[in-house]
Amino acid sequence: MKPLSLSLLALTLFSAGALAVTNTYQLTSEADVPSLYQQTLPDFWRQHAVEGEFKGKDGVTIRYAALRQEKVDRAILIVNGRVESYLKYQELAWDLWRQGYSLYLIDHRGQGMSDRMLNDPQKGYVDQFDDYVVDLKQFHDQIIMADQPAKLFLLAHSMGGAISARYLERWPDDIKAAVLSSPMLGINLGGLPKWLAKGLASTIGTVGGWIGEPPYGPGQGAYQDHGFADNELTHSQPRYQAFRQLYEQHPQIKLGGATAHWIYQGITGADAAIADAGAIKTPLLVLQAGNDSVVDNAAQDRFCTIAKCEGGKPLRIEGAWHELFIESDDKRQPALTAMVDFFARF
Repeated sequence: MKPLSLSLLALTLFSAGALAVTNTYQLTSEADVPSLYQQTLPDFWRQHAVEGEFKGKDGVTIRYAALRQEKVDRAILIVNGRVESYLKYQELAWDLWRQGYSLYLIDHRGQGMSDRMLNDPQKGYVDQFDDYVVDLKQFHDQIIMADQPAKLFLLAHSMGGAISARYLERWPDDIKAAVLSSPMLGINLGGLPKWLAKGLASTIGTVGGWIGEPPYGPGQGAYQDHGFADNELTHSQPRYQAFRQLYEQHPQIKLGGATAHWIYQGITGADAAIADAGAIKTPLLVLQAGNDSVVDNAAQDRFCTIAKCEGGKPLRIEGAWHELFIESDDKRQPALTAMVDFFARF
């Protein structure tokens, strides 16, 4: 596999509100994705990833992976999004490992390798959005701090961004600096007013719970791969196919749509993250996918006016779809370079 050197020619200095040339990093290229996923990543993961578990709130088993480098005092806590697993983040872990970071990755309750809480394992569910936050704190205190990294950074995606925002609001001194990628600070509701969507989700969840197990929300169902041509996550066909194949190789990590109760909790958690954003003291960079159809970019803009994000607003990756970490090179590499460059300042 040939790493691609990425120059920061298009970037200007953060303190000036734009980015200037500072460093060059080696990041993987789309051309290398097939061999990367077939050869490099399996060997890398076997050699360096130590997978474990702990009991989170209410005794739910939470799975995690730790990749520890010897004599390295810099580490990154990676917080994934809804329907994801740490197994999906192996390419990202490979890139960040080569930058000299130890890595800690967690699978949220109800998804990935962690325990599902409903009889139907395909249903996306959480009792309270804050349960995710409490699990993350326990992961930090019980697992990561046992290794005593001198500097701990945080990198979060989508739902993980909302979870991490709530975390930073409550424990601002735990993290040296944080980057939120396409954070779920508002859900794209397709034009439906938020008050109506929240009310419908609450009603469906409550009434459905009287009848039996919490029901799917409107338009939600079991896991499906609709194919690359119909996806709105990434422009990269090799990376899209690689992560879908990973889900076929590990069917236990598949997760379908959200329950109505999760939708209500997701909206509530995102609203709370914006409302309390002023409590965040941690240096913070928000990466915004310019053509995101999954989350609400306007909510990210509002969040940054309160949270004092780097540059006063999200760093927008024009033309990008939601999944910046598996996007095409022209969108993924500027996002990851900005993130690594941001962490390098601390």
